[in-house]
Amino acid sequence: MTKDKVIGAELYSVTFVRDYVQFGFHCETDDACLTAYVLPKVTLRGMEYQYDNIGYRDALCGLINQVVENVLTEGEMSLKVVFLGKDELLVRPSDEERNLHAEYATFKCGNWIEVWN
Repeated sequence: MTKDKVIGAELYSVTFVRDYVQFGFHCETDDACLTAYVLPKVTLRGMEYQYDNIGYRDALCGLINQVVENVLTEGEMSLKVVFLGKDELLVRPSDEERNLHAEYATFKCGNWIEVWN
């Protein structure tokens, strides 16, 4: 499970690719990548940002060097990465995004792949 692989991992990169974002994590044995095909919300120092907010990209990059404390899922509804210090990355597609995307996030670590759709 993704949670087992990423807790304690440090986020070391945020990569913006056209219409999705990739997050690189340095895990114990392998590097890992979370790809969000719907743009996530981020909570940084108590402020919540979404795509259309000024400072959104800076907030995503503000998560770099933070360590994962927990990963929470609501079935197939959302994926939340909680960092030490309580900053958060939330991937939760709208109903419209669910109709557009076959999957809204993937996590790859070594040979392990998990898909949320």
